[in-house]
Amino acid sequence: MKKLLTVIRYECETSFQYIWVFYLALACIIPAVSGIIFLLASEVGNVNCLELNSIIFVSIVGILQMKEDFRMLMQNGFTRTYIFLGTMAQFVFISGLMSLVDTLLGTALRVLLSGYCNYQTIFGSLYGYGHPAVLGWLWLFLVYLLFSSLCFFFALALNRMPKKVSIFIGAAAGVLLILGASVLFGTGPWDSFKHRFAALAAKSFGFMADGTIRLVYPLFLLLLYAGLLNVCSYLFIRRAEINDPAAKSLFSLE
Repeated sequence: MKKLLTVIRYECETSFQYIWVFYLALACIIPAVSGIIFLLASEVGNVNCLELNSIIFVSIVGILQMKEDFRMLMQNGFTRTYIFLGTMAQFVFISGLMSLVDTLLGTALRVLLSGYCNYQTIFGSLYGYGHPAVLGWLWLFLVYLLFSSLCFFFALALNRMPKKVSIFIGAAAGVLLILGASVLFGTGPWDSFKHRFAALAAKSFGFMADGTIRLVYPLFLLLLYAGLLNVCSYLFIRRAEINDPAAKSLFSLE
């Protein structure tokens, strides 16, 4: 148990450093970009859905978790189960903290910028702004958790696959994506299937046929998908290998 707490503390402390650096960079870049737009176009540029930056951030953390922390912790004598639990604690910590900051930031920006532009958040642009803030935070938390878990799963899966197999799967996924897009946006005998699929997708996002919104459906599905990905990741991590012999432990956590 002491080792598990050590891993969790290490992951959370490291993540906190990443998070404040990320928001500091965001606070510097966005005003600079807005200033450049104002100088070039003589108008104030609209900035919306800053949560997209956080989604990219948590996705990168999920990918790098396999490459960096897993190997270092293995070389310091931590079991795979402890490493997995520490990783999940890190994802929950990052997702919870960043979703809270982004929810508060989005609310503040809508109030402060109301006289200049109509700032939009991802949750508000999808479901409107009449819902309690805690639902927006919970939805955003599960979205961040899903993306971090998804990227971590892909990193583990690619680590286990031979290079040729991973390239083949990537190419096949690209072909399937193109075919799926042609089916969804084209016309043909599959129109009835397309309409049923669109209705099912809308319902999974919480949009009912009678025009109401039920957030319980997207919240449940996000939690379910994140849970399934984490279960699959645990199955991968039990047999994950350190493929980089040059990766050395620079310090001990004990």
